[in-house]
Amino acid sequence: MMNRINPRIRTGLVCGVAMITSLGAYGQTSTTVTNTFTVNKSIPDGSASGLSDTRHLDLTGQNLFKLTYLQVSLNVSGGYNGDYYAYLVHNGGFAVLLNRAGKTSVNSFGYADRGLNITLSDGGAHDVHNYQDFQNPAGGVLTGTWAPDGRNFDPSLVLDTDPRSAFLSSFVDGDPSGDWTLFLADVDFGDQGTLVSWSLTMTAVPEPSTYALLGLGLGAFALVRNGRWKKS
Repeated sequence: MMNRINPRIRTGLVCGVAMITSLGAYGQTSTTVTNTFTVNKSIPDGSASGLSDTRHLDLTGQNLFKLTYLQVSLNVSGGYNGDYYAYLVHNGGFAVLLNRAGKTSVNSFGYADRGLNITLSDGGAHDVHNYQDFQNPAGGVLTGTWAPDGRNFDPSLVLDTDPRSAFLSSFVDGDPSGDWTLFLADVDFGDQGTLVSWSLTMTAVPEPSTYALLGLGLGAFALVRNGRWKKS
């Protein structure tokens, strides 16, 4: 007589295969990690050469291989916020974080507030370029969570009306491990600032093979628990 799979075993196998598909495609468990980098370096005043800070991250030990969301925090003391131009690069991704906040066709210098301690997120409610429309630091330090500037234009020419395209989403689906470089320049003369620190808050998921093994393991457990085969 032909051997048939016990219905309970068949159910276990189907569940295991379904779990591979579900977890691998849709339900991957994500992990959020924050890395903070202390710099405490002066930003050259009135110089496009700026300050570049590169940090190497290795998240393979945490089994994190695919980035799903990213936030960047900046802590800058002094200087004029309207002078700052900042971007982030990693593995071909590129995002403009700051680009002469407050610079418009009627304000060629941008905002004169001094310093910022902010988080930049694509989910931020308001564009950091126009932050005084929503928060006025009265010459002091800007705080809060903002959407990155995103204007990929020459800082000497950029205006608030320019289109925005260089967002943090350019890093999504990439490998979070590797070199991350923050560039920050004070492109107009007036007052020298300091890059105190910056941080990356990453949400990432494991490589898909992890979930395939989990699903197969559950299917095998069902086989052992219910017996391998049953003769008709």
